[in-house]
Amino acid sequence: MRKKSKNTEHETADSERKSQGIPPEIKKLMQEVDANVKKLIDIFRFVLKYKMIFRGQGVEFAGIRKYMPADDAKMIDWKVSARMSTSGKVDKLYVKIYEEERDLDVLVLLDTSASMLFGTQDKLKSEYAAILVGTIIYAAIETGDNAGLAMFNEKVHKFIPPSRESVQYYRVLENLVDKKKYGGSKNLKEAIDFAVKIGRNRTILFIVSDFISCGDGWEESLKSAASKFDGVLGIMLRDVRDSFLPEGAGHFRLSDPFSGHISEANLDKVKEKFERMAASQEKDVETQFHRSKAGFIKYYTNDPFIKSLMKWFEMWGAGR
Repeated sequence: MRKKSKNTEHETADSERKSQGIPPEIKKLMQEVDANVKKLIDIFRFVLKYKMIFRGQGVEFAGIRKYMPADDAKMIDWKVSARMSTSGKVDKLYVKIYEEERDLDVLVLLDTSASMLFGTQDKLKSEYAAILVGTIIYAAIETGDNAGLAMFNEKVHKFIPPSRESVQYYRVLENLVDKKKYGGSKNLKEAIDFAVKIGRNRTILFIVSDFISCGDGWEESLKSAASKFDGVLGIMLRDVRDSFLPEGAGHFRLSDPFSGHISEANLDKVKEKFERMAASQEKDVETQFHRSKAGFIKYYTNDPFIKSLMKWFEMWGAGR
């Protein structure tokens, strides 16, 4: 008998939820994720295969388990599979496992502070982030790994521990679309320290943020995370107006997203200085990730994200 696929489990879970009625905001997010996730799933499977490739000589044999679609076919133990089959044909597949084999955790740290509620394009930064995070979570669960989410502003206010259950995906989406989860200031150090404290070594950590007004001390915390986890990737999300002011904008009233302070400025006069400072701040964040030997990708909210995310996974897999 063939093992029930993860895809079938998702379809069953989805159909059950449809019968109960899915809120429209979650349906919309599901559709956005579906449009992006298929190619990323293939890359997650690639990473899983790399976990198998490095089963070298001298690693202690620990037993067998049932074959999963993401497994490398070279790991199939055909003799055991034949013995375990009862129909006279090899209809049950088993693979060898070794002492070092462990599940992979995918943990996403998502910035939900007030600065993420800004947008001048089709989507707010928070909306773009929800699609990206949903895509990562779905792909991880679909390929048999554990996926979890920590939402933070001045502290980690929502934590969904890593799990591979099919309901985990829906659980994450419910929180991503909950408007009450967004707002406040930002403490990136506390969020990274939280991940280091609760995360296992065998973890890929995604930090999704605009990295605006992050607070102090997060750079050292990032180094700790990069030294502990299998992989760390910073994903900077920016609206184009975070980096560039429009031509001929003239006089504007501006509000600080964290303090609410209102000020007035002629944007034409500050345009050059603003853009220079924004570029410098973005570069500083990127430099900190590279110094920590962590990955870094920057997106504007009108950019497609799948290709560059896939490229990072390919590089990460090749580096393991």
